[in-house]
Amino acid sequence: MNQPHIGTGAPIMLDNLDREIIGLLKVDGRMSFTEVAKKLNLPEATARYRVQRLLQSKIIKIHASPNPEHLGTPHIVIVQLFVENSKIDAVAAALVEIEEVQFVAVTAGHHNIVIDVSFGAHSEMLAFYAKLHQIPGIIRYESQVVMKLLKAEYKYVLS
Repeated sequence: MNQPHIGTGAPIMLDNLDREIIGLLKVDGRMSFTEVAKKLNLPEATARYRVQRLLQSKIIKIHASPNPEHLGTPHIVIVQLFVENSKIDAVAAALVEIEEVQFVAVTAGHHNIVIDVSFGAHSEMLAFYAKLHQIPGIIRYESQVVMKLLKAEYKYVLS
C-alpha cells in the first residue's frame, strides 16, 4: 500500500480515523474541531491533534479555491508545451512564477509540460503569450481554449 512520506523520513501511516477526518475536511475545510469531533464521536482534543498532525506533516492542506467566473477571469486555456529536455525544470519553474498560470505539470508522453492559464480579456491572453515567448527552452506549444468547464477539482483516493 502506498503511504504518504514527509520529506525523506518514514511513511506516515493513515488509519481509518485519519481518512474520515480528511473526508470531512474535503467537504468543508472550515469545519471546526468541535464539529469534526461531534461527527466522528470523539473528543475535541483528539480531533484537534489529528487535524494538526495531518496539516503539519503536509499530508493535507486546506485552502480556498476562487471561482474564476466571479473574479473576472472566466476564460481558461490549456497549453501543452514541447520543451528542450535539458530545460524542462527551468521552464516549469518559470511558468510557476507567472500569476495567470494556475496549474503546471511536467508530463511524460507527447508533451513535456502542461499548464492551465486563466484570463479575463483576450488582451490578457496575448500578454501571457508574450511572456511565454520570453522563456528560453520552449520549442513550441499547442493551446486549447476551454469552452465549458464541467468539473475542476481533484479527488485523491486514500487507500
